[in-house]
Amino acid sequence: MVYRRNRGDGEAWLVAVPTRHGRFKRSTGTTHRPTARRWSACSLCSARKAGVRGICSSKVVDGSLSLGTLYDAYTNNDLDGLRARLADADLAIHVDAWQAWLTDRVSEDTRSRYLAQLRTLVAADKPYARSEFTAPNVARWLATRTSLPQKRKHAAKASSRVEDKPGRAISGATKRKYLAAMQSFATYLVEVGVLASNPIRGVQAPPPSKPRVVAIPLADVLRIVENAPPPYPALFALLYGAGVEISAALACIESDVDIDRREVRARGTKAHARDRIVRVAAWAWSFLAKHVETLTPGERLFRGIDRCQAVDAHRVRLTALGLPHHRLHDSRHFYAIRAIRAGTPYELVARQLGHADIAMVAKVYGRFAPRSDERDRWEKIVAAQDQTPEKKNRT
Repeated sequence: MVYRRNRGDGEAWLVAVPTRHGRFKRSTGTTHRPTARRWSACSLCSARKAGVRGICSSKVVDGSLSLGTLYDAYTNNDLDGLRARLADADLAIHVDAWQAWLTDRVSEDTRSRYLAQLRTLVAADKPYARSEFTAPNVARWLATRTSLPQKRKHAAKASSRVEDKPGRAISGATKRKYLAAMQSFATYLVEVGVLASNPIRGVQAPPPSKPRVVAIPLADVLRIVENAPPPYPALFALLYGAGVEISAALACIESDVDIDRREVRARGTKAHARDRIVRVAAWAWSFLAKHVETLTPGERLFRGIDRCQAVDAHRVRLTALGLPHHRLHDSRHFYAIRAIRAGTPYELVARQLGHADIAMVAKVYGRFAPRSDERDRWEKIVAAQDQTPEKKNRT
């Protein structure tokens, strides 16, 4: 049955929508009576379907579902599909809470990177249904990942600069990071009860890339460090001379430097082993000590410098000196290779780099084991240390 509040010809017809709590009148939005009667019959028939009365009818009453959408689903025999879609949850509304959940679990840099990677699948301006968050969909998304587009500020006037080329396919190592971000989001949704289980647990990550190791001569490193604009000589000396990662170096403060022991506390956050005490090589210590003398107590070592600025300054130095390009992160390889060739035990190198055990050191740097002449030199040093206590006892 259809109704009208007024008998005027311009008034839209109303229908009575049955729910568990009674019947509610809702407008069909049409003044055509035959159409309104069909919609009324549709609402009555669909309400008789098991389970549909509680979902579809209530959605019509609260205005989140139109009668037209209900009628289309009824005529296409898709009421079960409509019910599933209505019961589906929007995962996009949980992204902000997930970011807050990550605050004390990962570093700020990792948290922002996770968000940028997640947004390539879960957009910020439209919903993302729980039913779409499946292993096949995530696997297809992962296989088609390309480099993130470059962010630019809008120019005040029209620019003649040509458009950027489309993003290139990313490496397997980067895809592993994308999948890690998605797994973190899924873990959070399971923990807060939005998902009963992790639907992407079975998605296989690409195999890890082969370790990238760059052997850099000490003479080239000294050229990079010397005559760089302050405070980059001290920063580069700490990176190359102690194997500290850039994020930990930029987090150091004046009190983290122990002048007497030639040590620095590196407050890394990637894992518990990254918060450690490192020893700076003799050739690099003078650059760092000279810089520390200019600081006030408690001041950050490299105040006002971020990761991008450090990388850019390093690249400028390489270009100015005509040296082959290598990443600033390769400074860790430089330190580890020199230490392994000098015969330093793997355990000490692992602690210096912030690894929990020696597995990574042995896998990546084992090929740089000291040669016979280098081993002889190490054994002479150890022999001299062994003889020292004996001489003291004799005297």
